[in-house]
Amino acid sequence: MRSRLLFAIICCLSFLTLAGCGSQSDTPKATVVKAGSPAPDFSLSTSSGQEISLAALHGKKVVLNFWASWCGPCKTEMPDLQAMSKKYEDHVQLIGVNLTSDDDRERAVQFMLENGLTFPSVLDVEGTAKKSYNIIGLPVTISIDGNGTVVERRDGQLTHETMDAMFTKLLQQP
Repeated sequence: MRSRLLFAIICCLSFLTLAGCGSQSDTPKATVVKAGSPAPDFSLSTSSGQEISLAALHGKKVVLNFWASWCGPCKTEMPDLQAMSKKYEDHVQLIGVNLTSDDDRERAVQFMLENGLTFPSVLDVEGTAKKSYNIIGLPVTISIDGNGTVVERRDGQLTHETMDAMFTKLLQQP
């Protein structure tokens, strides 16, 4: 009986910790951005200082790819992302979002150079986009239609085929 009570208390405390119920913070909890959700706006700069705002891209189809230079799966999928950016460049704007708040700026810039990335990558130095999109693991790829609505969210490394299907699905949206 005592072990059951102890187990129940541990489970309850674990739930409260995970749910954040015991927090004194008034900060609202981030919700997972998923298909059908409005895409949260952000305004971030590239390593060369060019500012990119999601709101400024309204009316265009956009794919966001959240990555970091230390992320193995990000490194693996980057050549396919570069290929997709070229294949769909007239129809879809691909934007890389480096989680600079969890990365090193110099390593991120070196990563972009080593991978020959021609699509823009912004630096999320303060982690604002990371928080807005509730990014926990990497990579994360999110497609957004011309109305600013999320079409699809994929957490984890994508294969070439899955990535291509994601872009194709996006092209079928308004």
